[in-house]
Amino acid sequence: MCNNVCRTESQQILPTLPPVNPPVPLGSVTCYDCVSTDGTDCQTNTCEGAYCLYERRLTNNQMYLRKSCLVEPVIQLDDETLVTNVDICEVRNTAISRYFVKICNDANLCNNYCNPGQSPPLPQRQPLVRCYDCESSNSDCFTGSCEGLFCIYEKQFRIGTSKTYFRKSCSALSYAQYPDGSYTGAANVCNIKVINDVEYNVKVCNTGNLCNSQCTQDSSAVTCTECSATNADDCSGGTCQGRFCVFERSKSQLDQTKTTVKKYCSTTSILTFPDNTAYVNLNHCQYKMLGSVQTALKACNSTFCNTACSDVPLPTPAPQKSAGCISVTLIFSYFIFWILS
Repeated sequence: MCNNVCRTESQQILPTLPPVNPPVPLGSVTCYDCVSTDGTDCQTNTCEGAYCLYERRLTNNQMYLRKSCLVEPVIQLDDETLVTNVDICEVRNTAISRYFVKICNDANLCNNYCNPGQSPPLPQRQPLVRCYDCESSNSDCFTGSCEGLFCIYEKQFRIGTSKTYFRKSCSALSYAQYPDGSYTGAANVCNIKVINDVEYNVKVCNTGNLCNSQCTQDSSAVTCTECSATNADDCSGGTCQGRFCVFERSKSQLDQTKTTVKKYCSTTSILTFPDNTAYVNLNHCQYKMLGSVQTALKACNSTFCNTACSDVPLPTPAPQKSAGCISVTLIFSYFIFWILS
């Protein structure tokens, strides 16, 4: 019969899996728990955990702010590097972002702010402004529009080729970052900075709609010394006003009494040496030796900043044989040759 044999199969037991999102265990600190993407601070909610996190990320003039609780003292940045230090506000740079990060558990609500000392302040909440949103090469642009807490005007002038690039946009931040990692100054002021061979004109503003139409420093002109002299390393005299003060001096290596010096005002920081190479060291003296003449240049943008550049020692001219010595040598050699013959 078909039911003579009875076989019992053991039932397969599936492993017990942990929950996908384990609950955050209650810890010893209360933390702020909120997110902001409009450039403002947040303190809306709280949570409890083993650690608190403050994370502020700056990417392409956009700011992302997160405050939360952590189970373990570690977070991963966009380049997969890890931050594990506790109770320290750190500044971390990746290829595309700058982070301000603090993991802490030393006090309740310790993730309120992360201030490494020189970090720019967070802007306060304020009405949006309408801005130009465009970019162009070699000519200004006034097309497109966007809305943000601030408008940005940026003009790049490449000194070596005289090419110009314009960009106008919106931002949630009251400052902009230069390629060398430094920041612009106060908002609503035209900031000028030379990096390598590029002059940057940048303004971050919120004075009104379309405030990023242009960037000029006419309202903040500086007073400079204006004079000229010969056979002197320095001069004094009158004054002038302009966007920049300039100092120029030319000194001969062969005759240092033939020195000319000039101080004046200028609408630009773009200067060139006699061989047409660019001056690129704004607010500092720059020297160049061409043949037997040394040229010193300085452009700066603070009141009476065009003081004389220090007198850098000139190289000693190589000794030159006089025509008389050559003639005596030739005569003496001819006399020896006549005796021997």
